[in-house]
Amino acid sequence: RAECEFRRGDFAPGEERVSILSERAPKLVDSAAVTCLRAEFYMTLDQRNRAVQVCLEYLRRIGVDWSPHPTKDLVEQEYAKIWRQLGTRAIEQLVDLPLMTDSDCRATLDVLSVFATPAWYADENLHDLVGAHMANLSLEHGNSDGSCHAYALLGTILGSNLGQYQAGFRFGKLAVDLIEKRGLQRFKARVYNAFAHHITPWARHLHDGRIWNRRAFNAAKESGDLTYAAFSSSNMIAN
Repeated sequence: RAECEFRRGDFAPGEERVSILSERAPKLVDSAAVTCLRAEFYMTLDQRNRAVQVCLEYLRRIGVDWSPHPTKDLVEQEYAKIWRQLGTRAIEQLVDLPLMTDSDCRATLDVLSVFATPAWYADENLHDLVGAHMANLSLEHGNSDGSCHAYALLGTILGSNLGQYQAGFRFGKLAVDLIEKRGLQRFKARVYNAFAHHITPWARHLHDGRIWNRRAFNAAKESGDLTYAAFSSSNMIAN
């Protein structure tokens, strides 16, 4: 019901309802679902710090105690772990990882997928840490819907922050392939948005990003993802 109120713009009762729910969700999967909705509420209301806070609260519940402003050393440790886990495999081979069966891990990836957006505005290290941790969970436990977003975020960060644009494109293409070949579509709008605006224009012709921007907007509109409908619309203008 809170989600319905959110979708129709009836924010006050929806926010109150979902806040109450956050205290009545003993199972981790339920707590994750409530956390995702609360974070989306706060992003839409332009209360990004509160969105960060509720996501960090969830992570503390599973033993991940991050500061809202983590150190660069912590980020580098998380990224070093990615390359260790990847080993000698090609990036493209990750499309064939088994599907994630741990429901709690899938739920945590969902929270991290939503967390990535407010983290982007809050602190660059926090955003990069979220993306790297998502990728590591996927490499350890297999692919899920959240893994698509993880690889798209990793592709963004590799290009924008580290100048590794071709490796970033390969991770972005991996994210798209997981959606289109494995049917992991729940975060399609977010993946297409990242691929369109943060990955493709830096590795291919600038106009190629427009195709994916349109796909991102349509996917966001179909799924009711208000934040990314707005982002993909403004990104079309930026492109």
